[in-house]
Amino acid sequence: MTFLEHLDLLRRMDGLIQHKATGRYDTFARRIGISVASLFRRLDELKMLGAEIEYCNRRQSYYYRNTFSFWQ
Repeated sequence: MTFLEHLDLLRRMDGLIQHKATGRYDTFARRIGISVASLFRRLDELKMLGAEIEYCNRRQSYYYRNTFSFWQ
């Protein structure tokens, strides 16, 4: 994966999280075309950038607990 592809992946993840439209972890990984292990590594990267990411069982989606955008 090139650097630009990696940035695009994080941007797509950010968009799905912003809209609370990720689905469960397996659905989220499939939706963006990566493995579950890779998904968790990318979520950790977003967390290192300051994102407070949680999972809501009721909505079945990841969401930001804080105001965060990958592009800010």
